Amino acid sequence: MKTSASLSPAPSLNVVSVQRGEQAWTVTVDSRQPTSCPGCGTQSKSRHSSYTRTLRDLSAQGAPVIINARLARWRCRNQRCGRSIFTERLPGLAAPFARRTARLAGIVRLLGHSAGGRPSELLMRRLGMPVSDTTILRSLKEHARARSDNGAVHVAGIDDWAWRKGANYGTIIVDLERRQVVDLLGDRSAATAANWFKEHPEVEVVSRDRAGLYAEAARQGAPQARQVADRFHLLQNFREAVERQLGRFEAPISDSRVNARDDQATPPLPARSDCASDSVMQKRLMSCGRQAVRQELFDEIRALFEGGSTVREIARKLGLGRRRVERWVRRIDLPDRNTMASKPCTPAYFGALLARRWAEGITKVRHLFDEIRHHGYTGSFSLKTAV
Repeated sequence: MKTSASLSPAPSLNVVSVQRGEQAWTVTVDSRQPTSCPGCGTQSKSRHSSYTRTLRDLSAQGAPVIINARLARWRCRNQRCGRSIFTERLPGLAAPFARRTARLAGIVRLLGHSAGGRPSELLMRRLGMPVSDTTILRSLKEHARARSDNGAVHVAGIDDWAWRKGANYGTIIVDLERRQVVDLLGDRSAATAANWFKEHPEVEVVSRDRAGLYAEAARQGAPQARQVADRFHLLQNFREAVERQLGRFEAPISDSRVNARDDQATPPLPARSDCASDSVMQKRLMSCGRQAVRQELFDEIRALFEGGSTVREIARKLGLGRRRVERWVRRIDLPDRNTMASKPCTPAYFGALLARRWAEGITKVRHLFDEIRHHGYTGSFSLKTAV
């Protein structure tokens, strides 16, 4: 059923009818006002013909809205103009050749930037504005291409990229305001990056990783710029820190929390003898020595990598595996050694319980053995007494 309406999608359009179909609303509008030639700006009153332009608009009551605009073609009477016939434009409603209104195109770009192609497609369909994922991505690219104007780079993101992973690296520089690649440098060195910054004195902010190579490049080439850590490396470093912290907690945490809920502090088990104490001290000294060697090796790897050496060159020079070098060059501190979590078949699994019972004066090995067996110990008595 056709009805009249007073609400027009654009000031220059008159609503002819509004019809509710099974799948969508259909709004028919027309315009008979004289318009100006887009080439020369001369206003024309000579009508040539008419045509219908179909546009998709924002949804109404959860259903799609289709606008059928009856527009005119006009003759340009300016003899100096290269256009003889031009079509009526809708600057307040839609861009030339567009199939969606400007407000719907803005929603498509907004959701595409925040959610991506396929999630935005599902959400738009749910909202009554069906748009395919390829259309969403294409609109994003067209919008970014229209914004690119070879302007000055004020916020630069810098990082390395691999010509060949583990063998040859370059440097990529991105304009973070326009979200486009500005330049690709042939190598990964502080000198090359510093020269690029010197050629672009308009840079105000440098976003980089936590390594020192690009920090030195920014200090040399762009001392006026503020250096910040980018979001990706902040999240990566946070994830690594969480993994290191969580990796130190072993399986008996839940059991010890149940068995020693009221304990504020758990005293360590006393040494069984002077020889045992000396053995523990020797093990601690050896562990500290190994940790110092690992730290020295890690520092050397980081220094070589920031100096421009590739992963393959570092591995060959230090006699290490490439996998190990690749892991360490991406870190800002030395990773902890992997330790195996205690199991119910080992006494260490019940360390908190044993320490608490020992502090209470229960030092008979047989009594301690029976108690941890009651709590799930599956090892042997000889293993218990050996510890």
